[in-house]
Amino acid sequence: MSRPGPPRAPPANTIDLLRGHPSTQLLATPEIAKAASVVLNSPHLPDDSYGETRHPLQYGPDMGNKAVRVEIGKWASERYGLGEAIGAERINLTPGASYGLMNTLQQCTSPGTGYTKQAFIVSPAYFLAAKVFEDSGFAGKLTAIQSTSTSIDIALLRSHLEHINATTPDVPLSDGLAPISHDGPGSKRIYKFVLYCVPTYSNPTGQTWDLKTRQEVVKIAREWDMLVVSDDVYDFLGNIGDKSALGEDGKLLPRLVSIERDILVKEGLLNGDGEEAGVTVSNCSFSKLLGPGLRCGWIETATGVLARQMAEGGANHSGGTPSHFVSTLIHHLITTRKIDTIIHRLASAYTGRSVAIKRAINTHLPSGTITCGGNGGFFMWIGLPPDYDAKEIVKMAIEGVEKEGGVRVMSGDISECPGDENRLGWGERWIRISVSWCDEEVAVEGVRRFGVAMARWKKGERSKDRD
Repeated sequence: MSRPGPPRAPPANTIDLLRGHPSTQLLATPEIAKAASVVLNSPHLPDDSYGETRHPLQYGPDMGNKAVRVEIGKWASERYGLGEAIGAERINLTPGASYGLMNTLQQCTSPGTGYTKQAFIVSPAYFLAAKVFEDSGFAGKLTAIQSTSTSIDIALLRSHLEHINATTPDVPLSDGLAPISHDGPGSKRIYKFVLYCVPTYSNPTGQTWDLKTRQEVVKIAREWDMLVVSDDVYDFLGNIGDKSALGEDGKLLPRLVSIERDILVKEGLLNGDGEEAGVTVSNCSFSKLLGPGLRCGWIETATGVLARQMAEGGANHSGGTPSHFVSTLIHHLITTRKIDTIIHRLASAYTGRSVAIKRAINTHLPSGTITCGGNGGFFMWIGLPPDYDAKEIVKMAIEGVEKEGGVRVMSGDISECPGDENRLGWGERWIRISVSWCDEEVAVEGVRRFGVAMARWKKGERSKDRD
């Protein structure tokens, strides 16, 4: 079965509840414009092009300006309620989470040699992540791990690890490194397995892992030499008053990288030249907070080993840190904490939309509809009653009715992990709705239109575009 292609632009007069972009009016346009003026007109711009902090228009240091990384470490620590600032040596600047994932796979795995045996993707999945894995050599080496409301199928993950490890021969480290490094066995840390996940306000479900799941995944990763790449891009976008992503202490639930860091500290594994690389990568981005066109983010690792390894890739070392100029503008917004005001503005808007969409679902969609998420982040995951064909209704909804436009939502089958053996049937009942693009009034009308499509289907109508 072929995989659904990426979404296309919707027809005219169609409400777009598929688009996972922030509303244009919510972008930090005035703040970025002011930051550019302040930064470029500063009388204290660095002059040394080899310094740890460099001029905005110079080549950047491989890991990014130290001043920027230091401030991100302080600010992120405040947001997560950590006891101390995150060390700059554990932070590597990136051109956003998509490139962060790509660079992590390129620098830390070797699927072509067989050293890295398999990649696991939590399903339903962020639908564009799988292509990044396939581009990195994992075509045919992807396995879906089903998510639940607050967890994943831990037993299934363990079962797959045990089976693959028992049936797939180990490849010597030297062979695994041969195509990607000529600097000897200790030149790069590569892993036997890799897991991709979005633990907080997930795309597409909007759901959040509980603390026990986070701890268990880190434990399994350490047991099985499995690198865990978590997209932590929605963590700061909880709805106003939401507690689903908070721990008992009232702070944001710890990321996997923070849980592993605490383990390494307790076990005394952070001292000396043999510092562990760790098994977690927190992949973060300013795209969801300030604007995706900035193409700037950061990776945080449990120790400095993997952060340095990411920065020392050939392209990164040649051109310097990507998005160097943009990072200096963001540095101003973080230093002044204007970024927190921007985040609050986003959270307020998304909270209002989520409440309005949930109310519209209760009003316009039939009894038995299940609503997941809607507590933070960009998305809600909607389950139609069992006797409805979600995939067919999605087609009917975008067609609309006479004298009225349609509505576009994402069919659940787009969130399947590639491979027929990985299909979990998400297209049969499930759809994804975005809260990030349309304002409240438009979003509510979109839900109403989808309810009309469901009623038409129930009466026996079918889409013009039949498979």
